[in-house]
Order: sequence, then C-alpha cells, then structure tokens
Amino acid sequence: MEVWRKTRPLLVAAIAVVLAVFFANYLFRFFNRAKLEKALAGKNSFSLLFAATNAEQKKLQVLSIVQIHPETKRIGVISFFPALRFAEKEPTLDEIYRNGGIKPLAAALANFLGEKTEAYILLPDTALAHAVDLVGGIDYFIPSSDLLKDENLPRGQFILDGSLVVRLLNPPEKNEYTAAIRLFRYYSLLLNAWHQRARLWPLVQDEKVFAQLLRHVQSDASARDLYVLAQQLATQKGWLPILAEIPARRIHDSFLIDSDAATLNFRTLNRQLKQKEHPFVNEPPKMEVKNGTTVANLARTMRAELSRKGVQILEFTNADHNEYEHTILLATSGNAFYLETIARIIGVKHAYAAVNRAQLTDLVLVLGKDYNKLKGEEVR
Repeated sequence: MEVWRKTRPLLVAAIAVVLAVFFANYLFRFFNRAKLEKALAGKNSFSLLFAATNAEQKKLQVLSIVQIHPETKRIGVISFFPALRFAEKEPTLDEIYRNGGIKPLAAALANFLGEKTEAYILLPDTALAHAVDLVGGIDYFIPSSDLLKDENLPRGQFILDGSLVVRLLNPPEKNEYTAAIRLFRYYSLLLNAWHQRARLWPLVQDEKVFAQLLRHVQSDASARDLYVLAQQLATQKGWLPILAEIPARRIHDSFLIDSDAATLNFRTLNRQLKQKEHPFVNEPPKMEVKNGTTVANLARTMRAELSRKGVQILEFTNADHNEYEHTILLATSGNAFYLETIARIIGVKHAYAAVNRAQLTDLVLVLGKDYNKLKGEEVR
C-alpha cells in the first residue's frame, strides 16, 4: 500500500500527459483539416463547381454545380448547358469561361443560385480518358438507338477504355441537341463509374495512385480534400446522386435560362436533397421490357412478374435483336437508386447507366438467354 501511495501521483500525472498529448494531437488535426474534410465531418452541406472542357481546355463542354449534403447523404448535380445565357445580349456561359476562365464563371453561377461554391474542379475530357485507363477500363453498354449516324463506337456491352472516352464525349452531330447528348454521355460515364465504385475505388485508393488521377485536374481544393471526398462517396453506403438540368427557352438564336421553370426544379431538388425520408423509395420506377430472345411473348410474361413486385411497366416489345446472351438493365433517367435497387430485386448482374432524358421510362430491361436464371426463379 505504501508503494501504491507513492507511485499513484506519478501514474495520474503520466495518464494526464498521455491524454493531453492525445487531445492536442486531435485538435491540431481537426483545425488543420482541409475545408471540405471539415464540412464532411461537421455534416454541413457545401457546393462544388465541376467543369469539363475539350482537350485544349478552350471550349466548355459540361458545367455542373454539385451540392453535397452529408447529413442526408445526397448529392445534387445541377447542370447548365454551355450555350445558356442569363439574359439576352449577355455572354453565354461558355463565353464567360473563354474570356475570363473558371473564376468569373463560378462568380456568375453563385450570383444566379444565391450561394457560393467552396471549390471548383476543372478537367479536360482527356483527363477522364486517363482516369478510365488508370482503373483498367469501365464495364459499359451503349444501346444501338443511342449511337449517332456514322459514329465510330462499339454498340452493346464492352469495356470502355481511355481511347474511346474522348470519342464518346464528343458526339459528331452538330445541332442544338448535341449539347444534351454530350451531357447525358457524361452522366452515363460518371454513373457507370459510380455503379462500379466498389470495384474501382480499391484501384485508386492509394494516395500516390490517386495523385496520378489528379495530375490533369485543376482545382482550388487540396489534394487531401479531394481524396477524402472521393473516399467518403466510394466507401460509405447510402450516398445518392440526384441529377437535374437547368431548363432553357429559345429566343431567336439564343438559349436563355428559364428562371420560372428553374425555380420549380430547384424547389423539387432541394426537397429531395434535404428530406429525411428517401425521395424515391415510395415512387416505383417506370420500366420498359424488351425481349432479346427467340422465346415468344417473353416480355409480356416478365411484365406480369415485375408488376407483382410493384414495378410499373409502361411498354413491352421486342429488342433490336434476339441474340442477347445476358439480361441487361439500363437506367435511362439517370436515377442511380432505381438502377441499383431494381437490379438487386430482379437479380440482374449486367446493369448500366445509359442516360437518355428523351425516354419516358426510368429503366429498360432487355431479356437475354439467361432470363430463367434471374433470382434463381424460372419465368413461366
């Protein structure tokens, strides 16, 4: 007991020193974290400006404000077409970028949205090609109907490598719909990477490899910030991207932002991003079923099966050919929740984002020769 009385003050002092060092180290790391890392840890929502350009970085191709909501784990992506103007006789968004760079563009968008962005991410399409090569390619699918005239791209299922990315993101037709096609292909590329994130993230999670990923990316966020953000989105379950485009109205040869329609879109998006309830869990997707086999009336039969599971089938028809080896699920609306959930419910292993907002359905199911193995249940 005498020894304990003598040593107890020393032991208490040692514990106090250890705790003091621990908390000092914790506070140092907390207050020296980069700003996006702090926002994620503090559950504060924040916005990023994402811009993609052509290889020479002289022409704006895609422009999006990405709203991150850590509390609800939602990611709102608000996209602007580069040819849009805020008002008549004002420069287009692309002209603002070409005349002044990314910072005046960020200021103009912040003024329009009423909130500033915490950081910007600017990259050429060649940087996306480099990223795709770095992960060894992305499992991909392009429906025949989405290929443009004389377009030199594979159709159906294939591995998208870097050599195909620039061609994919630069559709050849030059008309007023080209910008929308390009945006939907960016969506498809990023959403397919999102859908395959469990496989892709381990390939770049080493910080040295991740640094290679950022080699052609310009940003005023730190590399640490971007790494932590990517890690959170790739590894924490429950994150949900929600896509929205700024509506436009045409006046003469100009495309102006339709402020009234945009206000309605913002209202809906904000509700989806902030509400505690899942925004889509009680809204069944609208689906089209196509028969890609030689089995007669298969699409009609599957329609009945899916309807019993609560999926709305708007149309059933034959596919573009009847030699599909595997059943394919395509998300045409860009809703990642529908793609991942319905693929799991049906048991489809080959599921892809193929965004096409012109379609009235959220999903297209193409039945292949393995249709009777879905979920281990025979379709009769």
